[in-house]
Amino acid sequence: MENAIYHKTALGQQEIIQRSGLIGQKERQVLFMVDGARHSMALAGMLPNIDVLSILQKMQSLGLISAVSQSKTIDQIQFSGPSTVAPQIAQDLKQKRQIEAARQVILKVTQEYLGQNWEERLSELLSTVRRAEDFAPIVEQWGVALRRSGYRGAADAGEREVKAALSD
Repeated sequence: MENAIYHKTALGQQEIIQRSGLIGQKERQVLFMVDGARHSMALAGMLPNIDVLSILQKMQSLGLISAVSQSKTIDQIQFSGPSTVAPQIAQDLKQKRQIEAARQVILKVTQEYLGQNWEERLSELLSTVRRAEDFAPIVEQWGVALRRSGYRGAADAGEREVKAALSD
């Protein structure tokens, strides 16, 4: 369990889309992070204030996630032969710029509409982002907070700006 890799089942995918109420906010945040590539301990490190391992157990018992088989994990690790490092470095720099641009959008809109408490909370969450895909649960929480505060237009515009920043 401690070093397992999980992927979302069809039921887990459906839960993300439809929000049946089967799981709470923290469980939902963990479910977003389950991607079939990260070990459970890596997930726990990304969400230090959440008991990720027990949430993973709960979600597995609910059928929302399933452990990836060891053979599948080994099959994913393949050597592709010689390559140059430069294209990867350029890609990494581009992704870092995109992530920083998306962070700035989120923090700017948060400062303007949600205030300091949300800004501090989101700054902490945003500091864990290493890949563009890691933004999904944060952007969802942020959009919900804006909409609940009556700023639907700011939420829609902000989400579009984040999407644009991540796709440039």
